[in-house]
Amino acid sequence: MPAQKNQGLTAKQIDERIRKVNGAMALENMPLTQADKEMLKSCLSGKSTHEIERQKIIRKYKAGKGVKHE
Repeated sequence: MPAQKNQGLTAKQIDERIRKVNGAMALENMPLTQADKEMLKSCLSGKSTHEIERQKIIRKYKAGKGVKHE
């Protein structure tokens, strides 16, 4: 699946969205890591998609549990 088209957001808008998400997550005592922020920035800028990032996470955790990939 190709990366989604740039949503037309400026760097400032992307940073603001990430800041808001981080604030909401921090309220639940789960602030974003730097890797989380980079992943969000990649998706919001159109360099990646949520589905691509989701698959990366699934592969990472399957590999960590010794589950074979399809």
